[in-house]
Amino acid sequence: MRGLPEPEALAPGRRWEAQIPADRRKRLGQWLTPWWAVEAVTAEALTGLGPRPVILDPACGDGRWLLAAGALRPDAILMGWDIDADALNAAAEVGARAGLTLQLSRRDALQGEERGVADVILGNPPYVRPQNLPAADRARIWARYRSATDKADLYAPFMERMVELSRGRLAVVVADTWLSMVSFAALRDLLFAEPIDLLARLPAGSFGARVGTVALVIHPAGRARRGALSPEGLVVHGPLTRAEGVVTLGETPALTLDGDGHLGDRWRLRMGVVCGDYARWVHPGPPEPGDQPTIRGRDVARFVIHDRGERLRYDPAAILQRTPYAAPKHAGLFDVPEKVVLSGASGAVLRAAVDTARRFPLDSCYVSEGAGDPWALCGLLNSASVNAWYGARFTGARVKAVELHGLPWPAGDLRALAEAARASDQAGVDAEAARAYGL
Repeated sequence: MRGLPEPEALAPGRRWEAQIPADRRKRLGQWLTPWWAVEAVTAEALTGLGPRPVILDPACGDGRWLLAAGALRPDAILMGWDIDADALNAAAEVGARAGLTLQLSRRDALQGEERGVADVILGNPPYVRPQNLPAADRARIWARYRSATDKADLYAPFMERMVELSRGRLAVVVADTWLSMVSFAALRDLLFAEPIDLLARLPAGSFGARVGTVALVIHPAGRARRGALSPEGLVVHGPLTRAEGVVTLGETPALTLDGDGHLGDRWRLRMGVVCGDYARWVHPGPPEPGDQPTIRGRDVARFVIHDRGERLRYDPAAILQRTPYAAPKHAGLFDVPEKVVLSGASGAVLRAAVDTARRFPLDSCYVSEGAGDPWALCGLLNSASVNAWYGARFTGARVKAVELHGLPWPAGDLRALAEAARASDQAGVDAEAARAYGL
């Protein structure tokens, strides 16, 4: 991706980044934010700020956020914390090259009870999955922060801590998973209680990986804007809204679907088995006692499941004992004659099939639970109409159940749609879904 050139002063930061061992990067969640995003988000956060502000980046890395803040506000007191001594050394060199005085401290921002220490808190919180945290650290953090729930990433309690440390302004670039995943419900409630000024999506690949990211600015002005941020600048698409727990970013989609209620009124899509350790619990046949047939998201195509013969050692008690944050679910969700399985790894393209082999899908799938003909649900999810509706609204790398629960459910008889789905007739499914929605 083309970005604006970084200041020469950041060269020590790039050298530091190149030398980070892979295991440390994974353990500490160290990823440098593109400079164009740092500049733009910092500028939004500092608008209308009073004299001599205190600005803190509690996971400062190479100090790039402080560099951007210092360029905009030479009168600011610039503070940076980090738990990595090498990062702080890089930040010190960056500050010296830029002629800035940085107050740098080696400390874990998640420890401590002080509040309101800075006028502005900014940065890129660390991305660390809970299974990659030491057990003692995870227990301490999950007990301290109310946003640390279920499978929430470390960035959730870190953002909660950033709100505590702020005197009213917060600016971050962060993964977009918090916008809709169930594990981040507590974080959403916390953040949406603040005066959000801007929520903007960054282009795919901004961090060189397939991870969706957004910029969030909390500001006393609280204009509640939504938009898109790229190297070309910020484009505001309109007011930010949150309905049915879901936030829609980007331009208002042209396609609307009329319905009688929503999919979530009739069906719930629940994630498959979260075992926490594929290598231990999943294996290719032959079956052993307690094994169940299993599939992954990659195995689900439209109307068809490509079973690779894998088995899941389904022992919920043992799975939970080994991995406390696992979620083996209940067997009754899977051991049914027919259920819809939806690939959760297909992004804005939906792929669903009806499972009739009582498989226990893994966590890269969603499984239907509800009343009605599963073939009708399968047809809707695979239809061109629903894919156009979904793809225009949600552009993340993963399908999210909470987003699909808001899909308008068509009124009327869906038997013809179900029959087309049973026949794997894509053209028939598309025609029947369009008819059902009156398109």
